[in-house]
Amino acid sequence: MTTTLAAAVASFVWPMTEYLMRGKPSILGFCSGAVAGLVVITPACGFVNATGAVIIGVFAALIPLFFVVKVKKWIGYDDALDTFGVHAIGGTLGALLTGVLADPAVNANIAKGANAASSNGLADRVANGTAWVEQLKAIGLTLALAVVGTFIIGGLIKFTLGLRPSPEVESQGLDVSEHGEEGYLMEA
Repeated sequence: MTTTLAAAVASFVWPMTEYLMRGKPSILGFCSGAVAGLVVITPACGFVNATGAVIIGVFAALIPLFFVVKVKKWIGYDDALDTFGVHAIGGTLGALLTGVLADPAVNANIAKGANAASSNGLADRVANGTAWVEQLKAIGLTLALAVVGTFIIGGLIKFTLGLRPSPEVESQGLDVSEHGEEGYLMEA
Protein backbone atom coordinates (compact mmCIF):
# COMPACT_ATOMS: atom_id res chain seq x y z
CA MET A 1 0.00 0.00 0.00
CA THR A 2 2.71 2.51 0.96
CA THR A 3 4.70 1.79 -2.19
CA THR A 4 1.67 2.31 -4.42
CA LEU A 5 0.57 5.46 -2.60
CA ALA A 6 3.97 7.12 -2.78
CA ALA A 7 4.39 6.33 -6.48
CA ALA A 8 0.85 7.50 -7.29
CA VAL A 9 1.20 10.76 -5.40
CA ALA A 10 4.62 11.52 -6.89
CA SER A 11 3.41 10.69 -10.41
CA PHE A 12 0.66 13.28 -9.91
CA VAL A 13 2.65 15.98 -8.09
CA TRP A 14 5.64 16.01 -10.52
CA PRO A 15 3.62 16.85 -13.67
CA MET A 16 1.34 19.23 -11.77
CA THR A 17 4.44 21.08 -10.59
CA GLU A 18 5.59 21.21 -14.21
CA TYR A 19 2.18 22.62 -15.08
CA LEU A 20 2.61 25.37 -12.50
CA MET A 21 6.17 26.09 -13.65
CA ARG A 22 5.80 25.83 -17.44
CA GLY A 23 2.11 25.86 -18.21
CA LYS A 24 1.82 22.20 -19.17
CA PRO A 25 2.52 18.80 -17.61
CA SER A 26 4.49 16.11 -19.43
CA ILE A 27 4.36 12.35 -19.78
CA LEU A 28 8.07 12.32 -18.90
CA GLY A 29 7.20 14.18 -15.69
CA PHE A 30 4.52 11.62 -14.89
CA CYS A 31 6.98 8.75 -15.43
CA SER A 32 9.81 10.51 -13.58
CA GLY A 33 7.44 11.16 -10.69
CA ALA A 34 6.42 7.50 -10.55
CA VAL A 35 10.05 6.36 -10.54
CA ALA A 36 11.03 8.98 -7.96
CA GLY A 37 8.10 7.93 -5.77
CA LEU A 38 9.26 4.32 -5.91
CA VAL A 39 12.87 5.28 -5.18
CA VAL A 40 12.04 7.47 -2.20
CA ILE A 41 9.53 5.07 -0.60
CA THR A 42 11.83 2.04 -0.91
CA PRO A 43 13.72 2.50 2.38
CA ALA A 44 10.57 3.52 4.23
CA CYS A 45 7.84 1.25 2.83
CA GLY A 46 7.86 -1.18 5.75
CA PHE A 47 8.05 1.54 8.39
CA VAL A 48 5.54 4.26 7.44
CA ASN A 49 1.76 4.48 7.45
CA ALA A 50 -0.45 5.73 4.60
CA THR A 51 -0.07 9.36 5.65
CA GLY A 52 3.70 8.97 5.68
CA ALA A 53 3.58 7.43 2.21
CA VAL A 54 1.59 10.39 0.86
CA ILE A 55 4.06 12.83 2.46
CA ILE A 56 6.92 10.86 0.92
CA GLY A 57 5.17 10.97 -2.47
CA VAL A 58 4.96 14.77 -2.34
CA PHE A 59 8.61 15.14 -1.36
CA ALA A 60 9.60 12.48 -3.91
CA ALA A 61 8.22 14.68 -6.65
CA LEU A 62 9.34 18.11 -5.47
CA ILE A 63 12.93 17.51 -4.34
CA PRO A 64 14.16 15.36 -7.27
CA LEU A 65 12.33 17.66 -9.71
CA PHE A 66 14.20 20.62 -8.23
CA PHE A 67 17.51 18.80 -8.73
CA VAL A 68 16.62 17.67 -12.26
CA VAL A 69 15.42 21.09 -13.42
CA LYS A 70 17.37 23.65 -11.40
CA VAL A 71 20.47 22.16 -9.75
CA LYS A 72 21.58 20.32 -12.91
CA LYS A 73 21.57 23.66 -14.77
CA TRP A 74 23.33 25.53 -11.97
CA ILE A 75 26.13 22.98 -11.60
CA GLY A 76 26.16 21.87 -15.24
CA TYR A 77 26.63 18.15 -14.69
CA ASP A 78 25.94 15.70 -17.51
CA ASP A 79 23.02 13.44 -16.62
CA ALA A 80 20.90 12.70 -19.68
CA LEU A 81 18.69 10.21 -17.81
CA ASP A 82 18.45 12.30 -14.60
CA THR A 83 19.83 9.37 -12.63
CA PHE A 84 21.52 11.57 -10.04
CA GLY A 85 18.49 13.78 -9.43
CA VAL A 86 15.98 10.94 -9.24
CA HIS A 87 17.96 8.05 -7.79
CA ALA A 88 20.82 9.56 -5.76
CA ILE A 89 18.85 12.47 -4.37
CA GLY A 90 15.66 10.40 -4.12
CA GLY A 91 17.34 7.51 -2.34
CA THR A 92 19.04 9.84 0.09
CA LEU A 93 15.76 11.63 0.73
CA GLY A 94 14.04 8.28 1.31
CA ALA A 95 16.63 7.23 3.86
CA LEU A 96 16.23 10.51 5.74
CA LEU A 97 12.42 10.48 5.62
CA THR A 98 12.40 6.93 6.97
CA GLY A 99 13.92 8.27 10.18
CA VAL A 100 11.44 11.13 10.29
CA LEU A 101 8.24 9.19 9.50
CA ALA A 102 8.89 5.69 10.91
CA ASP A 103 5.89 4.52 12.91
CA PRO A 104 6.15 1.73 15.52
CA ALA A 105 2.46 0.95 14.93
CA VAL A 106 3.39 -0.11 11.38
CA ASN A 107 6.44 -2.19 12.25
CA ALA A 108 6.67 -3.79 15.67
CA ASN A 109 10.40 -4.34 15.17
CA ILE A 110 11.01 -0.68 15.96
CA ALA A 111 8.62 -0.52 18.92
CA LYS A 112 9.48 -0.60 22.60
CA GLY A 113 9.63 -4.20 23.70
CA ALA A 114 11.14 -5.46 20.45
CA ASN A 115 14.38 -7.11 21.59
CA ALA A 116 16.81 -5.65 19.05
CA ALA A 117 15.16 -2.22 18.94
CA SER A 118 15.14 -1.96 22.71
CA SER A 119 18.69 -3.20 23.22
CA ASN A 120 20.28 -0.94 20.58
CA GLY A 121 18.20 2.13 21.47
CA LEU A 122 16.34 2.31 18.15
CA ALA A 123 12.94 2.16 19.84
CA ASP A 124 13.84 5.15 22.02
CA ARG A 125 15.08 7.15 19.01
CA VAL A 126 11.90 6.41 17.05
CA ALA A 127 9.74 7.27 20.07
CA ASN A 128 11.48 10.58 20.78
CA GLY A 129 11.79 11.60 17.11
CA THR A 130 15.57 11.40 16.75
CA ALA A 131 15.82 8.36 14.48
CA TRP A 132 16.50 10.77 11.60
CA VAL A 133 19.86 11.60 13.22
CA GLU A 134 20.89 7.94 12.95
CA GLN A 135 19.64 7.90 9.36
CA LEU A 136 21.75 10.99 8.65
CA LYS A 137 24.83 9.21 10.02
CA ALA A 138 24.07 6.19 7.83
CA ILE A 139 23.62 8.46 4.80
CA GLY A 140 26.99 10.09 5.47
CA LEU A 141 28.74 6.73 5.75
CA THR A 142 27.01 5.41 2.64
CA LEU A 143 27.94 8.48 0.60
CA ALA A 144 31.55 8.33 1.78
CA LEU A 145 31.84 4.65 0.85
CA ALA A 146 30.16 5.23 -2.52
CA VAL A 147 32.36 8.22 -3.42
CA VAL A 148 35.60 6.58 -2.32
CA GLY A 149 34.66 3.29 -3.98
CA THR A 150 33.69 5.05 -7.21
CA PHE A 151 36.98 6.94 -7.36
CA ILE A 152 38.95 3.75 -6.76
CA ILE A 153 37.03 1.75 -9.36
CA GLY A 154 37.11 4.65 -11.82
CA GLY A 155 40.86 5.03 -11.32
CA LEU A 156 41.46 1.33 -11.89
CA ILE A 157 39.38 1.37 -15.07
CA LYS A 158 41.08 4.53 -16.29
CA PHE A 159 44.50 2.99 -15.64
CA THR A 160 43.74 -0.38 -17.27
CA LEU A 161 41.10 0.13 -19.99
CA GLY A 162 40.61 3.87 -20.18
CA LEU A 163 37.47 5.83 -19.49
CA ARG A 164 37.09 7.58 -22.84
CA PRO A 165 37.14 6.27 -26.37
CA SER A 166 39.66 7.64 -28.82
CA PRO A 167 38.51 10.68 -30.82
CA GLU A 168 38.34 8.52 -33.96
CA VAL A 169 36.13 5.91 -32.31
CA GLU A 170 33.95 8.60 -30.78
CA SER A 171 33.41 10.37 -34.14
CA GLN A 172 32.63 7.04 -35.85
CA GLY A 173 30.06 6.34 -33.15
CA LEU A 174 30.24 3.93 -30.25
CA ASP A 175 27.38 1.80 -31.53
CA VAL A 176 29.36 0.83 -34.62
CA SER A 177 32.81 0.63 -33.04
CA GLU A 178 31.83 -1.10 -29.78
CA HIS A 179 28.81 -3.17 -30.84
CA GLY A 180 29.26 -3.60 -34.58
CA GLU A 181 25.85 -2.17 -35.40
CA GLU A 182 24.09 1.14 -35.73
CA GLY A 183 21.69 2.04 -32.96
CA TYR A 184 19.90 4.66 -35.04
CA LEU A 185 19.51 4.44 -38.79
CA MET A 186 19.12 8.01 -39.99
CA GLU A 187 18.39 8.32 -43.68
CA ALA A 188 18.07 11.68 -45.39
